[in-house]
Amino acid sequence: MEKKKSTAEKVGIAGCGITRPEVPPIYATSVFSFETLEDVDAVYEGDKPGYVYSRTSNPTVRLLEEELALLERAERVLAFSSGMAAITTTICSLVKPGDHVLASKVLYGETHKLFGELLPSWGVKVDFVELLETDDIESYFRENTRILYVETISNPLMEVSDIPRLCEEAKKYNCRVVVDNTFATPAFCRPIEEGAHIVLESLTKYLNGHSDVTGGMAGGSAADIETVGKFRTLMGGCMSPFDAWLTLRGLKTFPLRMEKHAENALHLARKLERHPAVQKVFYPGLERNASYGIARKLLRNGFGGMLSFEVAGGEEGVSRLVRNLENVELLPSLAAVKTTLSHPAKTSHRSVPADTRISSGITGGLVRLSAGIETPETVWQDLEKALDELVEA
Repeated sequence: MEKKKSTAEKVGIAGCGITRPEVPPIYATSVFSFETLEDVDAVYEGDKPGYVYSRTSNPTVRLLEEELALLERAERVLAFSSGMAAITTTICSLVKPGDHVLASKVLYGETHKLFGELLPSWGVKVDFVELLETDDIESYFRENTRILYVETISNPLMEVSDIPRLCEEAKKYNCRVVVDNTFATPAFCRPIEEGAHIVLESLTKYLNGHSDVTGGMAGGSAADIETVGKFRTLMGGCMSPFDAWLTLRGLKTFPLRMEKHAENALHLARKLERHPAVQKVFYPGLERNASYGIARKLLRNGFGGMLSFEVAGGEEGVSRLVRNLENVELLPSLAAVKTTLSHPAKTSHRSVPADTRISSGITGGLVRLSAGIETPETVWQDLEKALDELVEA
């Protein structure tokens, strides 16, 4: 019987005699050599396995893509140099002038800018709509609607989209459903299994998990990702081999980390909603949250590691809170192994027009918290002390 090939061998990583490395090597090369002109034709045309140029593909990057495809239940995955590279390349590969796009009203700030500024300048009509209230979703579609874009858990208000329902409606119009799954991750939701066509993730965040990589991914059917891949080559957004290797390392602890992130987030959310300096907590795992019903149906094994809360006193209250904290840092990103805070209005959503931010609920008093994997009571002691000082002032 022929010996089953390892994933590493499938993507062209050489073994070491009758053994193979436990940790795959980093193919830190930009280009690959050929023996003959005939081999050049064979590799370019896909008749023989091989690589040409790391802007198109690389063995280390390919190995990561194979692992991510298994996690996401996708036929194929592409890795990118950043989450925004994945989002921008994917969307631009699917639309042309005259098309129509539906996008959730609350999105990551740079994604909102892509839909609100760049696409309209190319002749693509974009409507931002409240996709959480799905009773009247059908009225939003047009004959030329090509994409319905949502986040599984919205950034930064933690609203959960009813992805199966949205996919059913989109199917009637032959519309692609594209889902940014960064906050939920495949640990808690696999949009492809729920009917979505393409899933996006920022690999900078939980899938790597150690704040030392910038990357993104897009996954879906082989046909859809083939289209996206042509644009990735053209636009130059391929992930670097070293970042791919670090992300492969991060994936080894991914399930354990996500379990702890979610456990700590729920613990902190329940503590925060009882504190007098906190006006409101946004976390889908809280029973009083508007998304709780959908979250219980869609999310498996937990509600994610992200939450937001409104601080009394608005932006000034947030400023004092940050100054009062001793261990929890102000960090304009998320998904670190340690608990961090962010101020969406000044960081992730800074590029969104102020009136749009405020009407969407992204106020100066909103704080986004990324729950780490520390002992939660240690984190709470720091948060509680800083919040207590707001009450006493």
